[in-house]
Amino acid sequence: MSIGIDIGRYQIKIVQLQKTPKGYALQNFGTEPVFDSKRDYDPERLDEDTIIAAAERLLTRMKISPRRAKLVTTGLSNQQCSIRQMKMMNTDDEDELASALQFEARKHIIMDGTDALMDFQILGEDTKEMDKLNVLLVASTQKNLESHLRMIKNFGFRPGIVDTEAVAMANSYVIEHGLPEDGANVFLNIGAVSSTLVVWGRQAPFFTRDIQIGGHHFTKELVEKKEVSYQEAEKIKCDPAFNELTLKISGAEQKDFTVSVAEHTIYDNLVDEIRRSLRFYIKESNESYFHKILLVGASTSIKDLDAFIANRLNVAAEIYNPTAQLHHDMHSDITDPGAYAVAVGYAMRGLLE
Repeated sequence: MSIGIDIGRYQIKIVQLQKTPKGYALQNFGTEPVFDSKRDYDPERLDEDTIIAAAERLLTRMKISPRRAKLVTTGLSNQQCSIRQMKMMNTDDEDELASALQFEARKHIIMDGTDALMDFQILGEDTKEMDKLNVLLVASTQKNLESHLRMIKNFGFRPGIVDTEAVAMANSYVIEHGLPEDGANVFLNIGAVSSTLVVWGRQAPFFTRDIQIGGHHFTKELVEKKEVSYQEAEKIKCDPAFNELTLKISGAEQKDFTVSVAEHTIYDNLVDEIRRSLRFYIKESNESYFHKILLVGASTSIKDLDAFIANRLNVAAEIYNPTAQLHHDMHSDITDPGAYAVAVGYAMRGLLE
């Protein structure tokens, strides 16, 4: 049994997976807010004790005994680490490669006075330069890792595999579906206060970037526009009748002067940041063919968000359900499947070890 724990800024998500002859089977799942639901959500007021209390509530509800858990995978956020695909000289000497990568790692992470840590995965020989290897480098610091492991211990677990949010999010799709032979897929995890973008293809390099826009900002804009409370704005945003993006796609908002949605909204800002990231990727990699944008995260439940992004970027976009590929009979019980992508990726990684 493999447990994947995604510690978000809005909620904790946990999934339990088992590997069977038929594939990955979902045994258990759950989510718990990391804030007081009776008060307006404020990401600046979160602290470690609040997160630990949320984890304890969720573990109790899911009937998970941390002391009995043998295979636990968690991960560092994009803010806590740097992930880059690099070209390195092809060598059979792993110590030489590790030494060179350690030097490169120091260039790409913000040092906090503690030692730099890094791990790497050899992706294979570069198709254009046969004397080079494509290597995925993950770098962080001792302080970041120790802080993360301390929290996992406070949950009651023995720390296990530590992955990264960006890789896990992509792996929740890639492990079962693979990467496109040509071009790349785009993955976007829309979190509470930021969104994680990943671009990856079989022949296209891995790229990730953090976009400082998330579901919290969508809600705050509604609070200001409609002059309602935060909790009321949350209900409006998640209501199936919410039609702001539908109107923007059709252009009907230009005819409705009572609801000023023709202006540049937070959703437009998100698309602008995605476009800017993809333009940078094209410039750096010379890869300009994007098959589709796969959207995950709790905010993917917003009506027509996928259609809006596809319309603005002229790239197919779809809401990805990471639990649909798993064997289970709980489909009707999972009300927000996109929120579990990172946790599913973590749990899958645990079963691959």
